[in-house]
Amino acid sequence: MEALFHALVESSRELFELIHRPMEESYYRYEGVGAGGDRSSRIDLVAEEIFSKRLAPYGQIVSEERGSFGSGPYRIILDPIDGSDNLLSRFPYYGSSVAVMEDGQVVLSFIVNLANGEFFVKYGSLYQKGSLWHHRLKEVRTNLHARVGLFEKAYANPAIVQGLKDAGLKFRSPGAVALSLAYARYVRFVLFVGELREYDIRAGLHQCEGLHIHQESNAILVAKDPGLFHTIREILLRE
Repeated sequence: MEALFHALVESSRELFELIHRPMEESYYRYEGVGAGGDRSSRIDLVAEEIFSKRLAPYGQIVSEERGSFGSGPYRIILDPIDGSDNLLSRFPYYGSSVAVMEDGQVVLSFIVNLANGEFFVKYGSLYQKGSLWHHRLKEVRTNLHARVGLFEKAYANPAIVQGLKDAGLKFRSPGAVALSLAYARYVRFVLFVGELREYDIRAGLHQCEGLHIHQESNAILVAKDPGLFHTIREILLRE
């Protein structure tokens, strides 16, 4: 796992450096529809190549862009660019997420914020955060002073938006599901309502273990506080 973790960090560094230089115009062009059903830009495909060249020795890669390819002991769920529309709009909330699976269980999750170089890694008894530019890992601390939650895809769910508003709950909708799940311990809640794809949620839910989680066929709610969790769950079930 240690070698695989370092491969993920090296891939993320290479991708970070690429996207923080002036990107080539070709990176903004769309080049068809990926396996996940979204349009793939050139930067999505380049990011996939960067991760794949280091992850290929470890197992079968299941990517949002190319689908499944390769073989090996692990099944590696990859979202090369989580929040690619944000990246293409130069809005600083985008990243990459990787879930490594063995015998149907996630054994390692890695989520990196490519806007600032911060990453979260969980495997075995280790669950920590770090920076692409420093070797020291830190404990992931729960923020008890959060004022807002994150509601991904809020624009498509006006009734739930109204329910949260009526309950006096503030939220933001930044547009990168895995990254938002990685920050679940820092915000009041994370809510996503829409199509659930393993590229979006495998790594994030692994990192949310120990929090209150409600999952349906088309929705995920994560919160630290049981009372808040119950309030939002009732809004979700009602709508």
